[in-house]
Amino acid sequence: MSLSKVDKDSKLLAKFGYRQDLNRSMKGFSSFAISFSLISILTGIFANFHFGYSEVGPWISISWLIVFIGQFFVALIMAELSIRFPISGYGYQWSSRLVNSKLGFATGWLLLMQFLTGFPGICKTLGIVLSDFLSQVFSLEVSDITISIIIIWVITLIHKNGIKMVSYINNIGVITEIIGVILLIFALGFFVTNGVEDFSISKMTNDFKISDIGFESFALSILLGAWCLTGFEAAADMSEETKNPTKIVPKSIINSLLTSGFFGIVIIIFSVILLQKDIYTTGSENFLTDLLRNEFGVLIYSVILLFVIAAIFACGVACMATASRLIFSMSRDSVLPNSTWLKTIDKNKSPVNSLILIGVLATLFIIIFNKIEVITSVSAIAGYIGYCGIIFSSFYLNNDNKDGIRTPKYVKFFTLLWCVFVVLCLIIPGQSIDGFDTEYIPAISTGIFIILGLIIFTIKNKNKNAIL
Repeated sequence: MSLSKVDKDSKLLAKFGYRQDLNRSMKGFSSFAISFSLISILTGIFANFHFGYSEVGPWISISWLIVFIGQFFVALIMAELSIRFPISGYGYQWSSRLVNSKLGFATGWLLLMQFLTGFPGICKTLGIVLSDFLSQVFSLEVSDITISIIIIWVITLIHKNGIKMVSYINNIGVITEIIGVILLIFALGFFVTNGVEDFSISKMTNDFKISDIGFESFALSILLGAWCLTGFEAAADMSEETKNPTKIVPKSIINSLLTSGFFGIVIIIFSVILLQKDIYTTGSENFLTDLLRNEFGVLIYSVILLFVIAAIFACGVACMATASRLIFSMSRDSVLPNSTWLKTIDKNKSPVNSLILIGVLATLFIIIFNKIEVITSVSAIAGYIGYCGIIFSSFYLNNDNKDGIRTPKYVKFFTLLWCVFVVLCLIIPGQSIDGFDTEYIPAISTGIFIILGLIIFTIKNKNKNAIL
């Protein structure tokens, strides 16, 4: 990429009223990698397959396809917006510029809560996996909380060294995850073709009749895909650090989702076929991990687990990248408390104080909340409500763009309904968390964060009006 091309990107950014403060060094694969690693197909399926399969059995593959189709249209709209507005802060910027600052703040706040609550959950998950791995393989007993906090600050340190270091680490993580996914698929395929006898789709559908599945179970099964197939928008949030963003970013958004969706459905179908064996019909504490241990053996399962660990770490790196750029984008517009401090860029052209804030909040969440689900359950709900804000804003796009993607309004309307439906699936059936009598802790926690955002917006506007 020539210097003149980078200058052209900076001039495009200047048209939106911003100077080139961040380091524009990301190329095509790094842009794809940041989205692919935030989706993190290995992390999502390993964490949530049991939940979905327990609700609808083999029909979980249909649930996955439904979510994939819905999310494809979400990605298509975001790809279109990323061409029009190649700015860090994605949903916050899009909604602010297309509708008004109120919707912009609301959308940005919800998306920020998606990542601020999701990041400690990713680190805690990796901490638990590593703690168990060290205990089983090396007989070392290390607290998962201690490991989680170490992971938080290792990721923060990586980001402190600049986007080139972040891209390098994340690229390695994504390549490792892709290798792990391919190995997993080949291993599952081998055992499907060599270890399953008398399998037939008709027998499977007779054993698990779709007519016996209630709406609540179907809604809950949707959550496997809904939790997993998000994060493709990360490339848009890194637009100001991407060379030629109007060409690269939309491709990264769509290709990361297509790749993840394809890998996911293959893993799910193979797993579902193997789970029709008699030894799994009596139930399981975790269908997928029990399946892999039984079919692969401890050695191969441990190797696959190493790839999962790499995927979770890369997911954490991508999550901090997205959250920090969103904070930076909102704070340079002075819509967050202590915006002057938060928008600070260090010598490595990293939003250093935003990174510190994310690290501190994640550490506090892990230390204070024994049941981290109280916080992490906010992530998906806030994210999909934020998606609703983005899609609503897309209706205000004019049709003067002859190049790139143009999404018809009926597709946008369908996509908005889809996101509302997912929000209802996340809230209405309820999700039990140990230690709480109510099943609506996720909705209550999300409501608290929304109220906090409303208070911040009100105070900031009051101070702004007082100055005027």
